[in-house]
Amino acid sequence: MNLYTETTGAGTPLLMIHGIISDGSFFDGCLPFLSDDYQVITYDRRGYGRSTGESFEDFSVGAQAEDAAEVLKSHTDQKALIFGNSAGGLIALELAFRYPDLVRGMVLLEPSLAWDEEERKKLREWNRELNEYVSAGRIKRAMPAFTRVTGAPASGDGAGLAEMKKTFANLKNFMYGELNEVQLSGGRGYDPGLERCRDLQIPVKVAVTEKGSGSIFATSSVSGAQLAGWEILPFPGYHNTAKDMPEEFAAALKKALKGL
Repeated sequence: MNLYTETTGAGTPLLMIHGIISDGSFFDGCLPFLSDDYQVITYDRRGYGRSTGESFEDFSVGAQAEDAAEVLKSHTDQKALIFGNSAGGLIALELAFRYPDLVRGMVLLEPSLAWDEEERKKLREWNRELNEYVSAGRIKRAMPAFTRVTGAPASGDGAGLAEMKKTFANLKNFMYGELNEVQLSGGRGYDPGLERCRDLQIPVKVAVTEKGSGSIFATSSVSGAQLAGWEILPFPGYHNTAKDMPEEFAAALKKALKGL
């Protein structure tokens, strides 16, 4: 397996971990606004975008935390700041648990910390819906379900053919590989553990988007952050703000990273 990585700028290392149905290019728009202060490291998680290797192999959060650690070790010898978007936030947490010597502090945007039973129930119902699309072989039909759950308006209108093909490839990678690894399904899926999070000695801030504040991803992240005792910060836009509002996102992230 070969992970595609890019580094931009100089300064304190900042590793950006993308969420589902995307890749490292998700952050391209905000790089010019971050690279003046940070050495920004982006990469395509296993199976996504330009990363190569056998499709639909081990997509566990633990395996992907090991990937993130290798990316950091190969690009810097300093402790890094971490930004994790959505499921990327879960990978960031596991990275911090396993390699606290690599991590200086983290900002996690709507990572779905589903310790509240009502929030957990909502995520399980969504997971069940997505698995039904997998069983029926109707992957494309899952896209409206993502739009509904993230609280974001429909996107992709006017996207070029190449962009549409890339999105579908990333969607397949998630649905066939990651779905039951990063999303709760019955007794399956990744749970970072509330006590483990409370005991973490690395500062964590949880970002929640202003326009998507009523979505499952946002509400579960708020309830989880409150239980863990982590600071909650407002970010502009919806769940995909780093791509949709890059300059505003970068300004909010820089503010959040201060003091970490």
